[in-house]
Amino acid sequence: MAADILQDKVLVLNRYYQAIQITTVLRAICHLVKGTAKVITPDWTTHTLEEWIEASRFYDNGRLVRSPSLSIVAPEAIYLTTYDRLPKLEVVFNRANLFMRDNYTCQYCGKSVRNPRDRTIDHVIPRSRGGKTVWTNVVLCCRKCNLKKGDRTPQEAGMRLLKKPEPPKWHSFLLEKFPEEKREVWKPFLDFAGLYPED
Repeated sequence: MAADILQDKVLVLNRYYQAIQITTVLRAICHLVKGTAKVITPDWTTHTLEEWIEASRFYDNGRLVRSPSLSIVAPEAIYLTTYDRLPKLEVVFNRANLFMRDNYTCQYCGKSVRNPRDRTIDHVIPRSRGGKTVWTNVVLCCRKCNLKKGDRTPQEAGMRLLKKPEPPKWHSFLLEKFPEEKREVWKPFLDFAGLYPED
């Protein structure tokens, strides 16, 4: 199987066709093999694994996944047949989600910090002054700005935040992660859930 296709993004819906998360082709196929999910196409047709294997014979879109026992087109979306929970309304606080919320951009100078060696986390109100590690007090910061700010508040350091740090909303967080090339194929599902962004 082509590793790059296996890591491609797949939209996951619950049994009520509400978008709940984004996963990889590999994990989506695991769900299909276990029988916990079906492929769903933009016209709302659903397919079991066996049906999708058969349908895959008529597709030639360059996204064929092959193994010794399997040959199918990588699905664009699946729905979990028994999962009826609603999407999480809160995004878990961790480093990866913080970087995503701040778009891998230093929140003081606006510099892109895609390089992990240049990334730091800054407490707006320093921990030494009681500042907590929560969404509203933590931002992504480049090393240069972090050294400049030191153990001071932004005001004391003569620095300004690009935007006020806030907890990300789940629906906007989901959309921030979705790749642009999926815009059209995922549109019916995101429209249905009221999540599709305006152009």
